Amino acid sequence: MARSSTTVAIRPPADRTSTTSQCDRFDRADAPPLGLRRVLTQVCHDLYGTKDVQDAITASYVWMADQIGHLTLGLAPTILLCWIATLFWPTTITGCVWRCAIFGAAAALVFAYWVYKELTDLKETRARAGHVFPFDSGDIVWNVKTALLYFGIGGLIAVGAFISWQLFLLALLLALWPALRVAFWWLRRKLAFQQAGLPYLYRLANFTTKLAPNLLDTVSHIANLKNRKTLLLKVLFWRDVVPEREPAIRHVMITGPLGAGKTSLCVGIGTEFAFALGKGRYLSATKLVQLVLADQSKGGDRDYDDGRVLWRWRDCDLLLIDDVDAGVSSPDVGVPGGSAHLIEPEVFVRALSDGKPRPPLDWLGPRRSVWVLGDPSEAASWRRAIAGLMQVGERDIALVELGSTSE
Repeated sequence: MARSSTTVAIRPPADRTSTTSQCDRFDRADAPPLGLRRVLTQVCHDLYGTKDVQDAITASYVWMADQIGHLTLGLAPTILLCWIATLFWPTTITGCVWRCAIFGAAAALVFAYWVYKELTDLKETRARAGHVFPFDSGDIVWNVKTALLYFGIGGLIAVGAFISWQLFLLALLLALWPALRVAFWWLRRKLAFQQAGLPYLYRLANFTTKLAPNLLDTVSHIANLKNRKTLLLKVLFWRDVVPEREPAIRHVMITGPLGAGKTSLCVGIGTEFAFALGKGRYLSATKLVQLVLADQSKGGDRDYDDGRVLWRWRDCDLLLIDDVDAGVSSPDVGVPGGSAHLIEPEVFVRALSDGKPRPPLDWLGPRRSVWVLGDPSEAASWRRAIAGLMQVGERDIALVELGSTSE
């Protein structure tokens, strides 16, 4: 079978250096969306990109910078304590046993401090949870374990460097496999998140507005939300597969007054779906109309948009459409009924259809979608219009009506 041509048109030429052009040649159009080739391509762009202030900061780059910081915070204090030990006991630290014991104790002291600090952060994170959606303790604990892993690697390398160069090389070699395997696990998630185009990271566990039990289940299933443990041994030696949840209702419309938390809930669904390695895309209603009318037919499964590489909207399993009616509902807007919106359902349908022979979003019907509506009084009209665009029944779109709880 002939190999597919390389994907070299994802980023515009102005965003490339000679090195990142080589990165794009390493990528392939038929590569798995979150496979090793795609992760390495993104890492290459993160490490060797232009780094201009005009470029978007990627979640994958931020994660790698964080882990280098964790390594340094394990390495530097351990080196400092070992150096201080050589000043106080220069004659005692001569034999291998004493060197290993004293330098090892220094590394253990530093590591114990970081364990205390991470456990304190975990406790505070639990306290901030909204107690509406289940707290993803498995995910948070794994994040803590990851930080401690890199703290420990930094301390181990520091001790090896003080004892002997042979031990330093051995510590470095032993640390490579867990460091790289755990990095690959996390970078896949960061890649899925950043290519969703979400405006910020928001976990459903932080959502505070109460929902009816049936709506809670609907939202959780659409987001593929789950609380599962991640085991280090599985990450190191096996594939850590994320099971997918098949929702009974695949579409939801979120409505409520200004400040009710509509966008937070929408972004939370997108964040959880991305962290479950799902392909989702966040769009404004205006952007959706632009994309439908443009009818992009270029190859590949990614777009370049506003400085970011994003999933192509037609290839996504979840679409999140914000500001559907560009409207608000509040007693302060100064119009009769206390509501105002810039887009009517009929205008929206007409703009998307634009003489097309078939409904423009019928492909989305068997997938998943979230629609954020500003004016609750128009929810019935909008649900009818959107159901027609996706060729689903109105009852197939769950309505989440939020109160006045602030975001």
